Amino acid sequence: MRSRHRTTVDNSLLYQWGNEKLTTQQQEKFVSQFKGVPGKVLEIGCGHGVMLDLFKKAGITAYGLDLSEPAVEISLKKGLEAVHSDVLSHLGSLPDSSLGGIFCAHVIEHLVPSDALTLITESYRVLKRKGKIIFITPNAKDLRTTERFWLDITHVRPYPEKLIRVLLTKQGFTSIETFCNAEPATNALERIVKTVMRLWFLGYLFTGDLVVIAQK
Repeated sequence: MRSRHRTTVDNSLLYQWGNEKLTTQQQEKFVSQFKGVPGKVLEIGCGHGVMLDLFKKAGITAYGLDLSEPAVEISLKKGLEAVHSDVLSHLGSLPDSSLGGIFCAHVIEHLVPSDALTLITESYRVLKRKGKIIFITPNAKDLRTTERFWLDITHVRPYPEKLIRVLLTKQGFTSIETFCNAEPATNALERIVKTVMRLWFLGYLFTGDLVVIAQK
């Protein structure tokens, strides 16, 4: 199966992971969610292997996949397990109930609706009972998302919390939890300013990314 979200845009535009230290700060809090899951964890869109390295340090068996071959090579050089593949093709090649968990950060917003549906359907199929999936995506409720979202030319559409919740529920996922992954502040002044602005705009500013956690 070939994903329709592939484009002819140069890879230098498609893959810009930013600061690995910041990514670590943002994602390390989710590692514990996968402790005790009934099988191997797959990270979709593993980039340079930041989350895979966190999984490894925590003793969680995991591997990643990415559409960028250079990114996969970097992960492999770090001693991590990663494969160069399209997400829908890879999920389609996996047996039923073969994974214990899936971590999918900043991928679904790059997919057209039909592919997003396939991602959720295939994820449910390949997860074992009690398996867990985590989606992280730009928060459609954050007023800044309006412009910042479209600055990435590969973004297709935002997926709001209510929509993802409905899609997961219809597929059969349970224990669905949603919350905002608050943006870290670099200093006390920034923290105060963001708090005041968030209150002033009734919680629609500096919300951080949307996080959705569900279980099969």
